[in-house]
Amino acid sequence: MDFAPQLLLDKDALAGRLLELWERTGDEGLRRLAEGKAPHDDAPMSEADRLDWVSTVLMDCYRNTSDSAVFTLLVEVNTDSFLHAIQSKLRRTVSHVDPQDVLQEVFLNIYRYPHKFLAERADSFRNWGHRIVRNTLLKSLKGESRSLRWISIDEDTVEREDTHERAPDRSAAEAESALLVDRAYLIYLSLYLLHYERLSAKEKKALTMVEVEGASYRAAADALGIRLENLKMVIFRGRRKIFRGLTRTLSELDSAPDATHADLGATFVSTPPGTSPVHANPAPPTLRDDAAAADDSLE
Repeated sequence: MDFAPQLLLDKDALAGRLLELWERTGDEGLRRLAEGKAPHDDAPMSEADRLDWVSTVLMDCYRNTSDSAVFTLLVEVNTDSFLHAIQSKLRRTVSHVDPQDVLQEVFLNIYRYPHKFLAERADSFRNWGHRIVRNTLLKSLKGESRSLRWISIDEDTVEREDTHERAPDRSAAEAESALLVDRAYLIYLSLYLLHYERLSAKEKKALTMVEVEGASYRAAADALGIRLENLKMVIFRGRRKIFRGLTRTLSELDSAPDATHADLGATFVSTPPGTSPVHANPAPPTLRDDAAAADDSLE
């Protein structure tokens, strides 16, 4: 038995979502459903037909547009009915298959193969979706049965390895890699701050307002008392100076001896919070390139 979709959204909220998707995609079926009409004609619809048509039209729209917002609503509408069907079938078996894992795989298959869907009638998606549920669940059960090992009653029973947990050596390797990535990212941010400190006061203020505080370009221009076109140029110059400085410094580090790398890494990692490595270990003025100096002269 296929379980019909059960909406968590009320009718008004669903209609609003369908209208938003119609504006994004131009799918007339979505607009008609939002208005309470059948997607292709004015034939009367029961509540069950309306819910079926919602899923079918959403799936057909996703097949034609690949719009992620359409797929998101399709998942919301059908998650409960698919999960109910999976749990109902699993209750008749002896297995340790996780229903949520099966559900995730079901939607992944729907996401991968939209071109195989045909919107021929209201229940097209319900029938197609529940065939995917059934096939995915059978595949999961077969995979579990292959992994089981029968143990003789006379053999010594040993605790089976938990295949769902990471092995200790893999966990240690991932932790070590994460530490290296964290340190590299910290060094990169410190270098960014080093070159940010070399910007003019106007460039620093503009970048802070736009990139950190989230102010609009127009609001930042008004606060700085400059025209919008001038603000865009100030931000462009500031970003270019930072990018060129980072490129140059990283290139110099790449050609430096290993000992220099270690000293630099220790400097950045050990810099106290709230302070900048540019103050603790200022770089020589020669690191400032001619292009950056020429930009500053325009301030």
